[in-house]
Amino acid sequence: MSATGSIGIDGLTAVVDGWQGRRVLVVGDLMLDEYREGDVERMSPEAPVPIVRVASHRTAPGGAGNVARNVVSLGARCALVGVVGRDAEGETLLEALGDAAIESSGVVALASRPTTHKLRIASGDRQIVRLDREETRALRDDASSRLRDACRRAIEGADVVILQDYGKGLLAGGLSEWIIALAREREIPVVADPKESLSCFRGVALAKPNAAEARALGAPLGAGAAAGRALLEKLRETIGGGEIVVTRGARGMTALDAAGNLIDVPTESRAVFDVQGAGDTTVAALALAKVARASLAEACIVANAAASVAVTKVGTAAVSVQEMRARLPRVLEAFLATATQAGTARAEDERRS
Repeated sequence: MSATGSIGIDGLTAVVDGWQGRRVLVVGDLMLDEYREGDVERMSPEAPVPIVRVASHRTAPGGAGNVARNVVSLGARCALVGVVGRDAEGETLLEALGDAAIESSGVVALASRPTTHKLRIASGDRQIVRLDREETRALRDDASSRLRDACRRAIEGADVVILQDYGKGLLAGGLSEWIIALAREREIPVVADPKESLSCFRGVALAKPNAAEARALGAPLGAGAAAGRALLEKLRETIGGGEIVVTRGARGMTALDAAGNLIDVPTESRAVFDVQGAGDTTVAALALAKVARASLAEACIVANAAASVAVTKVGTAAVSVQEMRARLPRVLEAFLATATQAGTARAEDERRS
């Protein structure tokens, strides 16, 4: 049976219905995203830089916090484990998590490191500058021990675990391997969104690197179907046989399921305002689809629909289940058209051979 099977809108709707109210545990790097926006009317007399007259200001949970926010906005419940600093940014982030109905009792406040904070200053659709404050070293032993205790408490009752790695040190030092083992003891699937390495996520049910991360491990995906399959198989071997989804920006997704089926899901053509946070939305939807026992093709279609909404929003943003449902028919149509073209091409190759 092909990976596409008999995928239809009723089946996709059943997938979305199937994850409503289920519980997800997200473990990963937390950030506070801050935005200051305004108009530029003149250059500074002090240096060759624009003066931005700030007209609006907002903050939002970023990193693993944005994954958790999307889990909730898509209709599930979410517990979050991570670290913040004992600083004003950490307090703001914890307040925002509470406002988003995210269980944040597993967030550990540390005096030894600051809250990861990204301040973006923009005018119109142009970002002028981004200021980052972060600590990327692995957690100290005492902090890691507190985090493991938080994970033990939060994993009870979870239907799926998401490991969200932004390279800020939280999942370094063996923590990711420990969480995977903890989840497997309880027969809870784990979905990983890696930053630089897949080797520390061996044993996950699904991994979602982006194209740049995938290329670091093998040949480019665009080098033909055979090369694409070879790369995906290499990635799957690295994680111990789990499923692989590679996000490719405007080119959609390419995936390899447990049966070895290669799946291409194109991106529906839409106006793109900001790709920031689209990966967070994607991994949230993929994990939720896993909870609803969707096929990998169905999961990719649902995740692509959610991401197609995320890129129309400016900055870090959550996608509602209503917005995602509205995009499903168009994304399904694009997927089926691509599958039909691929099938015709394969049939022509077989005829010629």
